[in-house]
Amino acid sequence: MLAFLRRLANAFELGVCWSCGYSQVAAGSLCPYCEEALPRWYPRCCQHLSDIEPYLSEGQKRCRYWYGALRWEPQVQQLMALFKFRNKAELAPLLANQLAAHLRLCYQHQALPDCVVAVPMTQQAWRKRGFHQTALLAQHLSVTLELPYIVGGLRKIRSVPMQHMASQSSRWENSRRSQLALHDYSGCTVAVVDDVLSTGATMMAAADALYKKGAKAVDAWAVVYNQHD
Repeated sequence: MLAFLRRLANAFELGVCWSCGYSQVAAGSLCPYCEEALPRWYPRCCQHLSDIEPYLSEGQKRCRYWYGALRWEPQVQQLMALFKFRNKAELAPLLANQLAAHLRLCYQHQALPDCVVAVPMTQQAWRKRGFHQTALLAQHLSVTLELPYIVGGLRKIRSVPMQHMASQSSRWENSRRSQLALHDYSGCTVAVVDDVLSTGATMMAAADALYKKGAKAVDAWAVVYNQHD
């Protein structure tokens, strides 16, 4: 009955806060208290917080910037678990808006990248989850930031074990040469969108593929940055 009432409320643009579950808000929103309590990162590059040096190949080109909007703390962990593992695709606009607001601050003194691509999923993982979560985030971001979104700009060319269950060294080894860029990015600055940025292994695999296709620079964007502290 509760689920039915919630669906009925959402049909009339009413709902409850995704975080606390109590406050009545517009559909797909956070209440003002939970919005204010979100653990946000400072609007600056966070690459210096990750120890990626031991895992880089000789001559491997880095991402230009690494930006994450939210910290990996309990409130955010709850939202991401709902989004990724409980099939709450309707959270994509809320999470994308958090990242978009953060990026506007990060790029306030320089131009945004030329286009946006999403970290890819295998067909098997896509079918299992029922939706492509990073693609949804990238689509909403592209509209909000008025940037071209390259659909299928990256492809996962081999399956990778679930990264959140692997060690840091295993993540890097699993991710190497796992992605392929399907377009010509010559001279372009490309933003790669992911849900959670952790060790940087997946993002660097995406960057490697894009640089091979001529990208001038690659920026790493994620809703959440997990510093492991």
